[in-house]
Amino acid sequence: MNPTPASAGWGWVKQGFALFRKQPGGMSTLFLGYMILTALLSLVPLLGQLAQIVLLPVFSVGFMRAAQQIQLERPVVPSLLGTGFRQPMLKRLCVLGALHLGAAIIAAGVLFLVADTEALQKMATGQTQPDPELLRDSGLFGGMLTAMLLYLPAVTIICFAVPLVFWGGMGPGKAMFYAFFAAKRAFLAFVVFAFSLSAIALFSSQIVLLLLGFGPFSIALLRVVFVLLFGVAHCALYAAYCHIFGTPPADEAPIAKPPLNG
Repeated sequence: MNPTPASAGWGWVKQGFALFRKQPGGMSTLFLGYMILTALLSLVPLLGQLAQIVLLPVFSVGFMRAAQQIQLERPVVPSLLGTGFRQPMLKRLCVLGALHLGAAIIAAGVLFLVADTEALQKMATGQTQPDPELLRDSGLFGGMLTAMLLYLPAVTIICFAVPLVFWGGMGPGKAMFYAFFAAKRAFLAFVVFAFSLSAIALFSSQIVLLLLGFGPFSIALLRVVFVLLFGVAHCALYAAYCHIFGTPPADEAPIAKPPLNG
């Protein structure tokens, strides 16, 4: 593992945006495919929402492959989104997805324990517009902050384990082990990384809400913004992976190829 100063975290974010800017059309097509698939999953009550959370590492492979393709000056094509659905990789990535589901449930549980659930429901359905006083009095601000502090480190380690499964050929347990100690060793860099992305997401959402208010159109626009940032975050994670573990091979990972006969 290469040494990682705290300033590297912001460098990864900048590299993530730089990779995105090189092929915005190809990345946007990939985002569109991801949005369509997740929208279709949302049509299935409860199970669809759970599937979205479990399949996050599976889709993450496609976005990281896209970042690699951009680095290699190759075109980003929609079929990259299906990279993680190949066996035996799919099973390993779904184990990481199950861990992601557990982290999301714990974070949501903390939020519901700390915050006023009635106020949260009214905000989610658009009955009440969020304001600083409501966030403070209902405990939503403290609850969301606590949930975020629990969720962000977990999802960062899980997403960082994804390329170790794909390019490193590791099992989910070994990948999580290496991802955890890589994040621990580069703790300050990952703090800067997570803080920078969170600040960009918060600033973007506040701009949208200030300009458009809290309504169906602004919610739809926020979804697009967060999906775009989702892609940028994976480009940045790819940059972090290259910095810490070295640039992966240009060809597809051996685990994703069919076994040779004979």
